[in-house]
Amino acid sequence: MELTIDGKKTTVRPGATILEAAQAAGASIPTLCHDDRLHPYGACRVCMVEVEGQPRRMLPACSTPASDGMSVLTGSPAVIEARKEILELLLINHPLDCLVCDKAGECRLQDLVHEYGLGPGSFTEEKRTSPPDYDSLLLERNQNRCILCGKCVRVCSERCGVGALTFSMRGAESRIATAFDKPLDCEFCGECLEVCPVGALTAKQSKHKARPWNVEQIESSCIYCGSGCPMTIERRGNEVIRVRATGGHYLCAKGRFGWDAVRHESRLITPKVRVGGNLVDCSWDEALSVVATNLNVIKNRYGADHIGGLGSIRTTNEDNYVFQKFMRTAIGTNNVDFLTRTALPYGLNTRYFAGELSRLGEHDVILLLEQGACEINPLLGTEIIRAVNRGGSQLILADHGVTKFSKIASVAIAQDSARIVAALAAALENNRKLVSDRISFAVKLLSSSRNTAIVLPAHLSEDAFGKIQELTARLEQVTYYPVLMRGNIQGALDMGVMPDYFPGYRFIEARSAASFGARWNASLPEKRGRNALDMICGAEEGGIAAMYIMGDDPAANSPRFAAALRRLEFLVVQDIFSTETARMANVVLPAADFMEKSGTITTLERKLCRLTRAVDPRGESKPDSGIIQMVARRMGAPIECASQAEIMREIRSSVPMYENLSIGRSWPPDLSPVKFTPTDLSLGAYAVHQKVERIRDSVLSSGTMTTRSKELALLSKNCTAKQC
Repeated sequence: MELTIDGKKTTVRPGATILEAAQAAGASIPTLCHDDRLHPYGACRVCMVEVEGQPRRMLPACSTPASDGMSVLTGSPAVIEARKEILELLLINHPLDCLVCDKAGECRLQDLVHEYGLGPGSFTEEKRTSPPDYDSLLLERNQNRCILCGKCVRVCSERCGVGALTFSMRGAESRIATAFDKPLDCEFCGECLEVCPVGALTAKQSKHKARPWNVEQIESSCIYCGSGCPMTIERRGNEVIRVRATGGHYLCAKGRFGWDAVRHESRLITPKVRVGGNLVDCSWDEALSVVATNLNVIKNRYGADHIGGLGSIRTTNEDNYVFQKFMRTAIGTNNVDFLTRTALPYGLNTRYFAGELSRLGEHDVILLLEQGACEINPLLGTEIIRAVNRGGSQLILADHGVTKFSKIASVAIAQDSARIVAALAAALENNRKLVSDRISFAVKLLSSSRNTAIVLPAHLSEDAFGKIQELTARLEQVTYYPVLMRGNIQGALDMGVMPDYFPGYRFIEARSAASFGARWNASLPEKRGRNALDMICGAEEGGIAAMYIMGDDPAANSPRFAAALRRLEFLVVQDIFSTETARMANVVLPAADFMEKSGTITTLERKLCRLTRAVDPRGESKPDSGIIQMVARRMGAPIECASQAEIMREIRSSVPMYENLSIGRSWPPDLSPVKFTPTDLSLGAYAVHQKVERIRDSVLSSGTMTTRSKELALLSKNCTAKQC
């Protein structure tokens, strides 16, 4: 389809708007209510253009479809005059308080008023005023600055599926309101804050901290869950001022507001050693000497297999790679694991792989077996809503109560996920009429689907997964989407933080040990080590004498774990906070936070994401990989990597999936050596067998970071008060 924009011919797809055609032609049209992620709305009218014809017409570019042969003027005198009049109308009740408004410098209305050279307005009526809302958690709402563009209402409904904001009243009394005009009570993802073009919505966390021209922007990634959402960190000097979503991506409350945990009073800033029953501050030299001496003594006295190491999902790929290499070369054992494997669903990385969330809308049908998807993995929940609202996907919901998915589901079945899967599989196999109309309708949707997405439950047993496999066998094409709230799980697995696999899922045996031994210039053990739970049990029984824990807090998750750790002869904890486990340690080493170091993480979609150092490490804290290398040198088994880039080069040579993997891309599941093998990388079933309680779950997270965020603590208290 061809049309003319300001005398320039351009071709666009059928159904494109005039705004999209103008953008393709390089013409600039101002907007206030438009957002590419939302349905066209046409509320503000600032995007008015002139369409030539008989007669000439003024039309909103954002909501008017382009047509073949159309001729559009985007900057004629009539258009300019119309835009000026619209801006004057918007300023009738808008306060000119730019001096104290946090949006000044990035306010779209302010920019347009300056661009079109508006002076004193033609309207002299007294401005209508409303009292600002200072009582809502995390956000402030100032109705006086609102221009009724509706973006906050639409993003909350269309993108987030919450609907916490709506239009109220009519005509000159129109305003954005909450239910019963109460303080805002929602998920506080901050998407409304992100899309507001003026200062009607601002964050309390960054209020009056800086102007946009005072801050430096650093692009990084969030580590709170397995999605690795792109984030922009804004700093002033050596202090973080604000965190925002990058390039229209989504950020939940944890990613947008939870970064203030790094300022918590329990933050570790100096090394500590236990003297006379108390942990006291010491120098790095003293701490490293104590660690190296004790580990060497225990290794020589009992053997390397009496030492265990726990890695972390809160650290980078580089940190975890260096950690497992340290345990296998400097210590000489394969006793290396991470405790979060007890929380993984059955079959992760072996029988199924996560689909790419951005492609969720390509599926005809989505079978959602985890009702709490939004709480566990907010991005996944948002993408499900987008797939239904924008992509036209049909949603089958395992329903145990009213949620945000209930109002968009094609069918909701009030049974647990295991029964639903069994019923659907039986119905597809027997092809018979069912008693339940809901099951019948769900079967009809699945039967006609050419491409189905199955959102797997967070807790998935081997038996439940077998039933899902039976269902999958009767469907055309299925992509799995696991629901996990944890951080760099995929990266920890890929880096070989497991007792039976080297990096890249190379099973531990004589040949692979010799291969990695030659690469690392060390003699490596050829037998598999103890997993995380075996190490805890070994500490209870005396089979493990020392442990090195990097970025985990087992004592806080289980009284049994805490009791086992107390029986150790020597415990080293490397963390960013004074956790319960750290307070039990013989030596505590302060680590840098994710904003204080560079590196990479790998999302559940196997996507490689970059972390960028935004501020200097607090006090004497250091990046985890650097600390590990310092300990290795003291033990006489140096691991020399001058930078994170050098570690990544070694990772690329050791992990085949990462060899040509660029930032922002996912490694193909076909490259995994364990694809479709019976291997289970989860410890969930093992934990049940050993009668070990599962790592605790909560609405926000498992705790180490989120419980130390002042902002998220407010949400947690509010949720508890409502008995969420």
